[in-house]
Amino acid sequence: MAAAELKRRLSGYWKMEAANVLLLPAILLMLARWNPSWVSLLAFIPMMFLLVIGAYYWRAKLKQLEDRSYKFSRAMRLIAWSQGPALILTLLAVISVLLAWTREDIFNTGWDQGAATFAAVLALLEYVNYYHRQLQHFDHGPDFKRLLAGKGLRPSQMAKDLKDYRRT
Repeated sequence: MAAAELKRRLSGYWKMEAANVLLLPAILLMLARWNPSWVSLLAFIPMMFLLVIGAYYWRAKLKQLEDRSYKFSRAMRLIAWSQGPALILTLLAVISVLLAWTREDIFNTGWDQGAATFAAVLALLEYVNYYHRQLQHFDHGPDFKRLLAGKGLRPSQMAKDLKDYRRT
């Protein structure tokens, strides 16, 4: 892929992730009729945190391409440090939502239940997508073809960069 095309893609990625930090909770709050339960609010936290991590990572990748003197290792230090809190927050949200599904008095409405569930599932998927395996294949032709060819899920770019960072 040409450097200019890659820069264009990365520029879009980080902006999309950053916009979703605010857009997704706003949409979910509207769907929950502006009456979210504490479980929904709890599930929003790791979802938003992981979207911030994603925006930060893709912005750092773009900066690395644009400026050879950019200290990418500083960004990777923060991303590596964030992995533990991201996992703990995600698991807490998923467990809370699962437990709330077993009780009738936790969610304010069915829409609230849906919003909480969506946020928790998205947080879990984003965690895996960033820190382990690339789950998103629909936005880049070669990735989608690789998936359709049955070649499995490859390590995410951030997982590769974290592995390199942790080796140094």
